[in-house]
Amino acid sequence: MLVSDILQSKGMAVHTVLASTRIADAVALLNAKRIGAVVVTDAGGAVVGILSERDVVRHLGDDPAALLDRPVGAVMTSGVVT
Repeated sequence: MLVSDILQSKGMAVHTVLASTRIADAVALLNAKRIGAVVVTDAGGAVVGILSERDVVRHLGDDPAALLDRPVGAVMTSGVVT
């Protein structure tokens, strides 16, 4: 399989969530769309970070149950270069 085949099957859509979105809801979106990351925006639509599967996994060791209720902004990677 070629990388171009994978990218074509994923589509060109960029999925976003607000920094205030609960981790549980962001994970549900990752699952539903079969993607590994979402762009995080503020209320005005400006990019403020990215939330990846790795960000979620890195914080699971602290308190898995509490993580699901935390906002995306608390665990996202900020400082995204566009």
